[in-house]
Amino acid sequence: MASEPQPAIDLEHLGTYTQGDRALELELLTMLLPSAQGYVDAMAAHSGAAHSGAAQSGEAWWAAAHALKGVALGVGAKELAALAEAAEALQDADGEIRGQQVMALQAALERVRRFVADLD
Repeated sequence: MASEPQPAIDLEHLGTYTQGDRALELELLTMLLPSAQGYVDAMAAHSGAAHSGAAQSGEAWWAAAHALKGVALGVGAKELAALAEAAEALQDADGEIRGQQVMALQAALERVRRFVADLD
């Protein structure tokens, strides 16, 4: 028997910071979305650059993945955070692997967007 999918945001975790204030939760989650998208976009920009062997590309990839992990953990976006953490390890991976990770991150971020829209 398959288990229920986890919600995109752990509201219990987020509630430890907001004390259950729904308006504050929505504000924080609304602020998360463009930030997270910016980090995913930065990773996408560096997903093909690994072929050139540029260390700067790998560093930029890792920095964006690390920042995304932090903002996702802060609001309880556990799946997004786990994918970002996995992406950190792809600093030296080739562009195809990085591209696949970006697609997974985009899908997780879309689940967060839908979750936030449903809260509103």
